[in-house]
This record gives sequence, C-alpha cells and structure tokens, in this order.
Amino acid sequence: MKIDEPAPPSEATVLGLDNVPLELPIAGPGSRSLAAFLDYLVVGIGVFAWGALCVAISTLGKQTWWWMLALFLVGFFVIEYGYFAAVEIAREGQTFGKWAIGLRVVTREAARPGPAAFLIRNAVRSVDLLVGVPLMALDPLSRRLGDRLAGTLVVYEHAATREMVLRRTPRGWSAQEAALLEAFLWRAPEMEAWRAERLARQLLKCIRHDDPALAAEIDPALSPVDALGRLVKSA
Repeated sequence: MKIDEPAPPSEATVLGLDNVPLELPIAGPGSRSLAAFLDYLVVGIGVFAWGALCVAISTLGKQTWWWMLALFLVGFFVIEYGYFAAVEIAREGQTFGKWAIGLRVVTREAARPGPAAFLIRNAVRSVDLLVGVPLMALDPLSRRLGDRLAGTLVVYEHAATREMVLRRTPRGWSAQEAALLEAFLWRAPEMEAWRAERLARQLLKCIRHDDPALAAEIDPALSPVDALGRLVKSA
C-alpha cells in the first residue's frame, strides 16, 4: 500500500498511512496531569487497602519492619502498574481518568497500540512521576518517557473514535494497515476536503489492486471518503 506526495509534517502532525500527515489534537501536560490525578485516586484506594493488609499481617506475625516495607512497595508497584496497563489494554488506550477528560492513547501513526506498547509505556510510570511533566513540557508532541519508549501519543478523543469499527478489511492487509485505514476514516472529517478525497481515492485504488472481490462492492455514486467508509464498515 503506497500513498504518494506526502506533505511535510509540522510539530503537531504525525505521519500515518504511509507517511501521509495527520493532524492530531495532542493532549498537553495540564489535561494529562488531571487525568493522572483521577487515576491515582483509584490507585490510591487499592494501595490503601494493601497497606492496611500489610499492617494486619505484621501484627499477626513477627516480620521485621523492612520486610513489611518491601512487601508494601512491591504491592504498590503491582497495583499501580497493573491498573494502568490492564485498563489501557482492556479499554483500548483509555484509563478511567483519560475517559473522564476525553483522552486516548494512540500510536505515532494514529492507530490503536498493541498490548506490548501499553506494557512498555507503563513500565516506567514511577520514573515519569518525577520527570514526566518536564519532558512533556519540552516535547512538541507532549510525550513522557513511557510514550517515547512505546512510540505512543495521548490525544483528545472525538466522538468518531468511539463509533469507528472496521467490519471488513481488504484481503492480505496486515493488522497495522487495517489500523491505519481506521485512523484515516476517523480523521477524515477533520482533514481538508481535497486532501481527504485524494487519500480516499488512493486507498480505494489499493483495495482494487489487493482485493478485487471487495472492490466490486464500491458504490460509484458516493464520494470517495463515503464509499470507502461504507465499504469497510458494512458487514
């Protein structure tokens, strides 16, 4: 799949769909910090319960204070890491805090990250508690350390992202190509009309080449963007 004539990216632009620039509404340090604050309220409940359990265990046995401290710290890391990683994987890039603020984690290509990316970006969350905000403030894409390692971004979510589901993909396309197609479709309404139409025509051309059977269902009466959306979103 090849898209021609990529435009030069700007600071708020990411490259998706074979280097086609997509303008993404990058979430800044303020909104991300607020989302993190809400998430840590949830984490705090779990940590408090774990701490109470550790104290109860210490009163029943003869463990030393440093052993109990080590046990508490291990539990804290498991709760913190487990919450963020598990919820982001289960909710496709949204913790409850991000959901409340309207944020979502995506890849640099504006696609949905895989589980490995969520595991990587949260593995250094404890470090990001110290350096995350300065790194985001200095980075044009507002990335913390975990984002840099995992190749992810945090963006403002639009209603289209909640509704977009590809029911069919062209034969032979990889999961990454399908994710990029999905990213284009939910970004198309916010792109300049001429650019969205041009990219949709090229994507339809790719589909005609890769999957003639699917391409036979393209409705010529629709605009390229609408025809592409109907083709891959209808069962």
